Amino acid sequence: MISVMTMRSALATLLLAILGLTVAGPVAASPAPVKPLAEVKVGRAAVGVAPQGLAAILAPVRYPIQLAGRIAETRVALLGPGGKPVRSWVLHERLHSGRVRSPERRRGFTFVHRVGLDAKLSRLLRGGARVRVAAGGQLDLDGDGQSELRSSDQTSAAPPLRQSGKVVCSSIPHLRVRPGKRVSVPLPVCGAKLGWRVVSPRYARVTHGRLIIRAPKRLRGRDEIQLLGGQRKAVPDGRLAFDSPVPLYSQVTIGAASGVVVRALGDSVTAGFGYYDDGSSMTLGQLLECRPSAKEFDDACSSNSLNRASAEQKVAYATDYSLANNISWAAQWANEYGVTNYKNFAISGSEPKDWAPGGEFHKTTEQIAAEDPDYILMTMGANPLLSEMLFGAGNMGCAIYADVFGGYQRCVEEAFAEVGLQEHLKTLYADLVANTDATIFLMQYHLSIPSTALAYSATQIAAMGTLLNREVAAAAAAVGSKQLQVVAPPHFSVGIDISPVFPSRYSCSLLDYKVDGPSVQSDPTQDELEVLHPLSFCEGPAGGGLPWVISGDTGIHPSAAGYAQMASQVPPPS
Repeated sequence: MISVMTMRSALATLLLAILGLTVAGPVAASPAPVKPLAEVKVGRAAVGVAPQGLAAILAPVRYPIQLAGRIAETRVALLGPGGKPVRSWVLHERLHSGRVRSPERRRGFTFVHRVGLDAKLSRLLRGGARVRVAAGGQLDLDGDGQSELRSSDQTSAAPPLRQSGKVVCSSIPHLRVRPGKRVSVPLPVCGAKLGWRVVSPRYARVTHGRLIIRAPKRLRGRDEIQLLGGQRKAVPDGRLAFDSPVPLYSQVTIGAASGVVVRALGDSVTAGFGYYDDGSSMTLGQLLECRPSAKEFDDACSSNSLNRASAEQKVAYATDYSLANNISWAAQWANEYGVTNYKNFAISGSEPKDWAPGGEFHKTTEQIAAEDPDYILMTMGANPLLSEMLFGAGNMGCAIYADVFGGYQRCVEEAFAEVGLQEHLKTLYADLVANTDATIFLMQYHLSIPSTALAYSATQIAAMGTLLNREVAAAAAAVGSKQLQVVAPPHFSVGIDISPVFPSRYSCSLLDYKVDGPSVQSDPTQDELEVLHPLSFCEGPAGGGLPWVISGDTGIHPSAAGYAQMASQVPPPS
């Protein structure tokens, strides 16, 4: 029979891998396949029906997802006899990729460009003239002229006069507007004449063939525009209704952070461990492939990395440092406010001393400072403590048997002191403050209860997290700079009573047992808690949403939904 200590040792090894801590041993040799980057691909042009019966050229182009929210140049020409251009246009439009997704798993999206024609050119187009479309896209993250991604394509053909199948409509660009200001753009044009109405937001309306948006003065961030188009039909109460309605989506960013430079560093919570760069999630079966190697961290299986299995190798960051996949709290914050000059250098498994002067990654810290960011985002401090806090049989062994009200806090604080947590954090913070003018958002840690944390109660784990976050805040206060802004994530409810760490004021029990709220923990953790607390456990999340913690690492790191909650606590860029 396997002893309890042996079982705990095996689970500790598994969790050390999850937490991004070094564990010696073989690495599985079956990494998840890497999907190639999408390329720009021009589709066949179509004829749209514009107002007053005029024609429009509709040019669909497939773009890599990394170009969403960025300006692309498209050249369109109407060709006469002999293939000579009769008229040509150069379009510069900010691309949108449709409905916002998190995680974003698409490799590309289609944006339909539109060119309106006068009466003479309309007759030429409808008479069978050819249309040439040349589209290109490049990703230059920091405007240094060095493209991280570049692709182009061109087609030339006579568009069909009638559309078959799905109706093709022109896209609305991703709009940017200052709070309290107004923007007006033409309504979409389709292969058939359609009427349009606004579904959302409430501050948008359709007037005289145009979409009008007047941004609320106090609103900041990204919002979704939803239009509904179709052939008008009569209804008894006189409302506007359509036969076979066509939905169309775009985005508007209010108070867009134009020109703002954002950099991120930190550990697995900033890197988005458990997700690959294409937005897919790591499974429990892939977990051991992802643990950091013994000598060199390569950030494998993190949303900002191309590495899919750990080895003794350098970090290979994703082409856009994970901005497009919209997973990590840093990426979601940047996307919310229209930031495009963004790089996430976080490395799963890293600890404060690695980024401080003399550390393994201090050259990256210096690079970040040299790029003169306006904002630096980071979560840092949990490594190497989590191995000791959750599974240590040495320094933290006393905590297993200590009462939360007694010697437990002292035991945890002694472990913090032994690894020099405060000193390493202060050194890193002071180095950043001395070498940059950036506002530095220090995100504290979320509460997660691993389903394999057999040695501790949920209340003890919650208390550990509280003490760790206290250390982060204390280090920032000791440096004493206004550049350092500590940000607390929202409470990740466990679904049981974890007082006195967090008050229990919520109940979904017939016996009125009080808990901290509907659980947002991982599915395996919730299954375990329900067995251990059958009368009081409150499953969740509320409203039927997704758990805020992933299951692929047995319930430790945030999910994309959890990262969204964390990002929502960070103030908007000024």
